[in-house]
Amino acid sequence: MNNALAILDSMPPPSVFYTRYWGRLPFVVRGAVPVSVMQGLIEADELAALAGEDGVRSRLVNTPDEQSTWGCQFGPFDEEDFQTQPPEKWSLLVQNVEQYHPETAALLRCFDFSPRWLLDDIMVSYATPGGTVGPHMDSYHVFLVQGAGQRQWTVANAPLSPEQEIYVDGLDLKVLRDDFVGDTVTVSCGDVIYIPPRFAHAGVTLESSLTYSVGFLGPKLSDLFMGYGQYLSEFDALDQPYGAASLGMDDTGFTVSSEAVQNFQTLLSGNVNGGHFAQWLTEFFAGSSNEDIADLGERDDILSVDTLRAHMETGRQLIKPAYVKLVIVGATNGDFYVGYGGKAVRMDNSLSALVDCMCSEQAFGLSDISEADISEPALSMLATLYNDQALEWSL
Repeated sequence: MNNALAILDSMPPPSVFYTRYWGRLPFVVRGAVPVSVMQGLIEADELAALAGEDGVRSRLVNTPDEQSTWGCQFGPFDEEDFQTQPPEKWSLLVQNVEQYHPETAALLRCFDFSPRWLLDDIMVSYATPGGTVGPHMDSYHVFLVQGAGQRQWTVANAPLSPEQEIYVDGLDLKVLRDDFVGDTVTVSCGDVIYIPPRFAHAGVTLESSLTYSVGFLGPKLSDLFMGYGQYLSEFDALDQPYGAASLGMDDTGFTVSSEAVQNFQTLLSGNVNGGHFAQWLTEFFAGSSNEDIADLGERDDILSVDTLRAHMETGRQLIKPAYVKLVIVGATNGDFYVGYGGKAVRMDNSLSALVDCMCSEQAFGLSDISEADISEPALSMLATLYNDQALEWSL
């Protein structure tokens, strides 16, 4: 297999993306993001202001030279923090920008072919010439979208083995100690690099620039076990104690028999195979990936179904904002769960066309909904999602 960094003219179709690239090979697409989208993304001065807010995760990284070592400070930052920076070789990184800047969240629509339900966040970095966070490796999938300015990236042509994952000691950053073999490419505004997990990469800013990192992260197995266990603990009917009714002679004293071990495995797998697991999984992936960002809450001014219908009959349209993550998981009997803001709502198959309309992230009104979908359950569902801030009125 040729592991050279592929330079593509356009984003690969899903059939090619998932079979050839996803988790396997990096690639570059020139001009992948339209200018109209790039123009709406957060700019450097707005990013600096966002980094000054409490609760926003931000870092200032200084690139070492002959007289200094790596430097890393954590926000919030004030204007003096930026004024005292040197003219070159520093970077500002801000996490979860899609939650604070809706126009930047619109960038996600360029990656609808990806598993949006695995979205971690959009991290935005501003860097002066020579700015870098060093060679590093991520455990997630990332699309690096170049904004203003130019940046040079070196991307490994193979994933790092655990033995190669050695970092420089004593840093608040995970900077790889050793060099890696890879290809080097220079990107400009609108270019996109896809980097799979464990592929080392290093970027250096050639001129003051912005980079928008769209990351997709799968949960750890331990997170799944802990999350599901917490869910079970909230329902007495599901969180029953182990009855030990099937124990036998081999379980006397301090010995747990192989049959008892098998019974425990059956007990656990039986709960995972139950219908409540799909609901929990929907809620799990619909929740915020950042504990500092609260899940969607109910509006202060609740809208009734009749009022929502009246608004829509005047021609008003609803839209699902890009920063709201929807998660759709199949249930039993053709039903499905729709998750948002850490919640899950069970719906029957008759509402699937309406959910597709929301997933398009385009404004829709009564004229876009078939007569079969303009039912009391459908309008009640729209009112529920609007009242929970998963839908907004389109401007």
